[in-house]
Amino acid sequence: MSLGLLFRPARGPLVGMNLWRQIVCIFWALTLLSQAADVLTKASELRALPADQALEAVPVELQAVVGFIEPGGTVFVQDETGGTYFRSKASEGHLRVGDRVLIKGVSVPGLYLTGVEAKSYEVLGHGAAPVPMPADYEDLATGRYHYQKVLVEGIGRRVFLPEENRAVLHLALGSRVIEVRVDAPLPDAPETWVDAQLQVTALAAGGINDRRQLVFPYLRVSDWDEVRVLTPAPDVAKLETISAARLLRFDPTRPQELGHRVRTVGTVLAAFPDGHVFIRDLEDEAPVPSSPNSKEVKPKRPAALAVRLAQSRHLLPGQVVDVAGFPNMEGFSASLVDAVLVNEAQPVEVTAEPVQVTLKQILDGTLDADLVSLDAELVDAYRTGSGWELRLVSAALPLRAVLPEIKDSEPLRPGSLLHLTGICRVESSTDSGFRSRPERAMLLLRGEKDLQVLRAPSWWTVERLVGVIGLLGVLVVVGLLWISLLRRQVAKQGDALRRRIAHEAVLEERQRIAREFHDTLEQELAGLSLRLDAAVTRPLEEKAKRLMETSRHLVSRIQTEARNLVADLRADPENVTDLPAALQELADRNMSERLNIEVQVQLPLPAMPAHVAHHLRMIAQEAVTNVLKHAEAHAIVLALHVQDNQLCLTISDDGHGVEQTSTQGQAGHFGCMGIRERSLKIGAAVEWLNVTPHGTQVRVTLPLASL
Repeated sequence: MSLGLLFRPARGPLVGMNLWRQIVCIFWALTLLSQAADVLTKASELRALPADQALEAVPVELQAVVGFIEPGGTVFVQDETGGTYFRSKASEGHLRVGDRVLIKGVSVPGLYLTGVEAKSYEVLGHGAAPVPMPADYEDLATGRYHYQKVLVEGIGRRVFLPEENRAVLHLALGSRVIEVRVDAPLPDAPETWVDAQLQVTALAAGGINDRRQLVFPYLRVSDWDEVRVLTPAPDVAKLETISAARLLRFDPTRPQELGHRVRTVGTVLAAFPDGHVFIRDLEDEAPVPSSPNSKEVKPKRPAALAVRLAQSRHLLPGQVVDVAGFPNMEGFSASLVDAVLVNEAQPVEVTAEPVQVTLKQILDGTLDADLVSLDAELVDAYRTGSGWELRLVSAALPLRAVLPEIKDSEPLRPGSLLHLTGICRVESSTDSGFRSRPERAMLLLRGEKDLQVLRAPSWWTVERLVGVIGLLGVLVVVGLLWISLLRRQVAKQGDALRRRIAHEAVLEERQRIAREFHDTLEQELAGLSLRLDAAVTRPLEEKAKRLMETSRHLVSRIQTEARNLVADLRADPENVTDLPAALQELADRNMSERLNIEVQVQLPLPAMPAHVAHHLRMIAQEAVTNVLKHAEAHAIVLALHVQDNQLCLTISDDGHGVEQTSTQGQAGHFGCMGIRERSLKIGAAVEWLNVTPHGTQVRVTLPLASL
């Protein structure tokens, strides 16, 4: 239906209905046009579709020619605008290269570029395969022709079979080498492909990482028919032999065709299991100075060369080998890669002698790939997957050495002086003007015999020195602690000795005072008592007689107090540990017909030091003495108990009470003052309380924590 018919004016009474019908038709036509515009019909449109938009399953309707079929269902197709792919399980076994197909489906992001998830496909016919696009390495590395047929030309470098029914051809495109993966076994006489000029028609592909980046390109070929020989390989036996020193050197008289094999002969210096072989020229060569005025004179010696064989061979140092390989600047100096033996290696004729050098001479660069020997001190050694790696220092310069597995030998210790023999390799270089100079070098040791220990490391390693210093530090700390403990022990013993001397001095002084009391005051009181007894027997007036009897009783009481005082002085205060027993003894000693003394002890009681028990007993005795002298009491109660984490001692009487001012100390009276002083010494509090209806209570409280 055309837009002209849609906009034809309506006539008759159904004008309104026809107008609505025209509007609906216009909307339907616009919808069809928009849907047609959203369908992708070209490979270039798919390649240009970003991955996030490809996830939206954009409709695809593409006509293209099959260029390559991957086992498993992925088919690579190509139209006039570019190449892409589609996936369909039904495609396996039903399509051929050259089929023209109509693919209907939706877009999928793919690993590198957008492809098609085919819902259906239809074979429209069969014709020629897609025309390949001429490409070089840069075209392949940038993904310009990714998933598209390309035509490349290069020199065959190596042919091998990594897995069953799939061969690999290494193809040199200029200075770069690309891998051609052929879905077929090795061809007949595969060596004829090496060093030949080849033309390959293949699918451009590559390894892709998770960031949708092309890590490395490679080519896919379904059969060896797509690999064509343009120029056969030259006969390797007819190649001219050149010395290792002239490899990749500018020589206008002897031009070398770029990319083809060269041939050289040399003496094997070392051969490793991975196919790396190092050889030395058979003849010496004098280095040419860079200018006539150059003062640098280098000795005449044969040049060395690194060779990587295409297949590993068992070679011995000293054998003369004839090898042909592709020149390559690998590292600092030229080498041969993908090399083969032209003739079988000759028997060992000479010994491969190392060059005695220093690390500074190695860093000159002329000994790269040569066999050298030097002395170096071991800094560290650690095991790797292929053996041991040694960190060394020689003439204050660092050096690295790689050694195969060590068998039945003592572990290398840091600080050892080693004599090393191995292949010198320049690891990195730096440019100074137009000249490149080595910056760092390493040694590849061939085996255990290339390593000799000249001097064992000193016993005084850093670890041991640190250990000895740590041990000395521990001993010093222990010594200081021991000295501190000894000082504290001596101080404690000194304090004990001083206390013992002071105690003995106090005890001796108390005994002296007791003797003085006994020999003087007590004797005089005894004489006075006898005289009073004699005076009472004589006839006297009643008043004088009562006075004499009162005086005799007073003297008797003074004698009793004097005896108690002498007994207390002779007693050792340190032996007073049982305070309840001491209080009971005090009560028994002062009890009389007119005075009753009762001891009340509430158990359990805490253990207390002897001096505390002594002071409490003396406080109780002084309080009882004050009652006897001043209170005229008939009963005294000595109570001892624990209350509120405090030890309480109370002396209660039923006398006539006490005035608070009288406890502050008066002239000639020192009892209350002595009680306060003794309480202060043991950290106790004392107070005098008047009790009802009459009497006095002396209350002493001592915190248990102070015990």
